[in-house]
Amino acid sequence: MLVQESIGTAVDAIKANKLRSILTTLAIIIGTAAVIAMVAMGSSAQQALNDSITDLGARTIYVYPSSSRQGATNTSKVPLDIKDAIALSKDGEIPWQIAPEIRGSKQVKFKSENASLQIVGSTPDFFSIRGYELDSGKTFTENDSLARKRVVVLGSKVANELKTSSRALLNNEILINNISFKVIGTIKEEGAGWGPNPDEQIYTPLYTASDRIFGRETIGSINVNFPVEYSTEEVMIAIERILRREHDIGPGEINNFSIRDWGQALDLQRQATSIFFALIIGIASISLLVGGIGVMNIMLVSVTERTREIGLRKALGATQNTILLQFIIEAITLCLIGGFIGVILGTSIYFLIAFLQEWPIVFPLTAIIGSVTFSAMVGLFFGIWPARRAAKLDPAISLRYE
Repeated sequence: MLVQESIGTAVDAIKANKLRSILTTLAIIIGTAAVIAMVAMGSSAQQALNDSITDLGARTIYVYPSSSRQGATNTSKVPLDIKDAIALSKDGEIPWQIAPEIRGSKQVKFKSENASLQIVGSTPDFFSIRGYELDSGKTFTENDSLARKRVVVLGSKVANELKTSSRALLNNEILINNISFKVIGTIKEEGAGWGPNPDEQIYTPLYTASDRIFGRETIGSINVNFPVEYSTEEVMIAIERILRREHDIGPGEINNFSIRDWGQALDLQRQATSIFFALIIGIASISLLVGGIGVMNIMLVSVTERTREIGLRKALGATQNTILLQFIIEAITLCLIGGFIGVILGTSIYFLIAFLQEWPIVFPLTAIIGSVTFSAMVGLFFGIWPARRAAKLDPAISLRYE
């Protein structure tokens, strides 16, 4: 009963000074909102990254062109080309899947609509390596590539870019650099992840892209997917051996290509993300502590303003513990109100950004519970001194206070 009365008294005191109460809790609101928004965005970004890596396949390695070195100076990048991918495909040591990529932005037209979209040329294995599922139609074949057939598979959002529907595009012709291509299929929505959004890309056979669209045999990267019975290190060594031979790199010379393991990239990203968000949460926590100091100052002012009230309550039989509990609960209530407002603000900011960035939604329950609990602890810690000061007031002196 005493606690209920103290809560009621605290709410009445807060209502009596609404503007002051809002300004007092402002730092609490900002700190709580920042903690929740940043933790939730970090979780969503991490989930998007994990999903992207999973789509690529846990056993996928990427090969990129890199700079070579002569003496103490770096030379320009030595490009990869289709011959490098063929050499990897012909090696029988490891039964891997090879999917080279040649890509670039081109103007795409359908009827009166046009858009600048990214074109990706690769092999049929590209879709299974990346985990892309067919939504309608079919994918191209190796024979389509060898015959340089003008066929394409569309990402799920390409139709939106061309202001039409996927059904309207299927089995119809689109123009890429004013060359006609037949749409033979569309892939299911993958969502934005790490790198370019696959839903906004157009996929075509490797040799078609090389000869008919880009006019070059250099490629941007090579996807290498390998069976589970082989280790990542074993596969990377095999790739290095083949490409060093193809690029005529002698003993002791530095590779002019780089081999990247998605698992290693994910670990590095996790570490960087953890450090960044730990820093942000630390700064937000300081804001909560600053808010606690503000609450303590206002509570001291409140004690001074209500000196006669305290004296009257003591004269009517209120004990020191009763007065102590009243002001501690008032401080905690003030901080909790700020915490709850911060929760609403922080989650709203998070949902807005997650929606705009197309991140997976991860409800920040742990961050919400932690922030509200921390707010209550701030109120308890910074409310003790003003509450003790109020509890120790002499009722006789307090009644004469003007």
